[in-house]
Amino acid sequence: MSYFMGIDLGTSSLKAVIINETGTVVEISGSSYSVICRKNGYAEQEPESWWQALKAAIGALKKKNPQILDAVAAIGFSGQMHGTVLLDKEYQVLRPAIIHCDARTEDEVREIYRLLGAEAEKILMNPIATGIMLPTLCWVKKHEQKILEKTKYTLLPKDYLRFRMTGTIGTDYSDASATLAFDMKKGKWAERVLEKVGLPVDIFPPFGDSAMICGAMTEEAARELGLKKGIPVVLGGADQVMQSIGCGAVSPGQATANIGSGGQICIQTGEAEANPKLGINTFQGYARDRWYVMGAMTSAGSSLRWLNQILDQKDYDEINKQVSEIKPGSDGLIFLPYLSGERCPRLNGDISGVFWGLSYLTDRARLTRAVMEGVTYAMRSCLDACKKAGAEIYSMTAIGGGNRSEPWLQMQADMYNVELKTTLHQEQAGYGAAMIAAVGIHYFPDIQTASKEMIRYKDRIIRPRKEIHECYEEYYRLYQEIYEKGQATLEAVTRLGRR
Repeated sequence: MSYFMGIDLGTSSLKAVIINETGTVVEISGSSYSVICRKNGYAEQEPESWWQALKAAIGALKKKNPQILDAVAAIGFSGQMHGTVLLDKEYQVLRPAIIHCDARTEDEVREIYRLLGAEAEKILMNPIATGIMLPTLCWVKKHEQKILEKTKYTLLPKDYLRFRMTGTIGTDYSDASATLAFDMKKGKWAERVLEKVGLPVDIFPPFGDSAMICGAMTEEAARELGLKKGIPVVLGGADQVMQSIGCGAVSPGQATANIGSGGQICIQTGEAEANPKLGINTFQGYARDRWYVMGAMTSAGSSLRWLNQILDQKDYDEINKQVSEIKPGSDGLIFLPYLSGERCPRLNGDISGVFWGLSYLTDRARLTRAVMEGVTYAMRSCLDACKKAGAEIYSMTAIGGGNRSEPWLQMQADMYNVELKTTLHQEQAGYGAAMIAAVGIHYFPDIQTASKEMIRYKDRIIRPRKEIHECYEEYYRLYQEIYEKGQATLEAVTRLGRR
């Protein structure tokens, strides 16, 4: 029996997943870490915390099943997108990583648009937003010039972990295309863009397909992690791509609705559906000729986690029970989930969250349901933007932590007005990373074959309810109206709070 490991580096935790050749999850373990918020709007993490989380996760696996680690045939990676890790010529980390939910670079975003003009849309094919590597590097150049001068390599988060494991520097098409420093039409780093913004091209890593073997486990890493020396390691990919692979969404028209720390509607397409004005992203998938369109929101599951911490809610079964007892619309309470700005379709880092419609009737259950609904309104906005750009949907799979909540699943089906299916396994990103590892060592000839052999779905289909959909349509209109009519005020309050 062959075994494959997928490592998923998320925003709040790392998961290590081991699957066998039939697609059964054999072992899974995880370890969490925190986001550092030194100032309002900042979001950073120490790369060393990721490495320690990896050691902890693999250590836990070793305690449960030591023999399985010796049987791992290949390792793949999935990682949070857009983040920036800076290394010097000695491969030492120069500063904490600035990650995707960081909102400090609004000025840099505006400056990049000014410098690039019409070339921004032509070359990048995407909106420029905070938290993404290009504006982040421009911020470092402006505010921490000495750090940039010492920078020899700039890496995405998962690529730093893989470097620690193999000693090789590199990235894949999916993560490279999501930096805004990559020319997807030409398939190389965007030298013209980098020249205009004053960034050196030589700090960016080499790249390849997600299934490409980029190195092997070094003796030092094997000793530290408790794994075998020489295990082949593939490049892996952005978490959105690995999640799609991990639930079988690998062909045009197949879509995923992911509620993790952030949230994304992702639709596989036959070609690029570029329309930056709608706030959507068009990125490359696991290979040079693969594409997907995505609408992304910044604070999805993290909005619920924020509320749960404030309310000291820990029992998710009880949370779901209470939420199920509240009628759709939370008795007139609407939540705007902009705790760290927003991406699609708002493209605004200078906004913050809002509860609208508080009353003496408002309690824990209504606040909680309103947060779930507010996140789903934002996801619906992403779905509408993708459709408006021309993306077509033939099937949708719900993934991420949000699919573990029955009321939240039903809210999504009702609000999107589509049928949702779910996979038997829960960790889609780590699962997809393990699948890409199997393809990398040619256990399967391609991703499509691996998907057919490994992916299984639950029997239950979550179907929309017509009357509830109609109710949500009215609330959704009001959700949009609150932002549109209150945008200037919301921006002013947000900026005031960041002084």
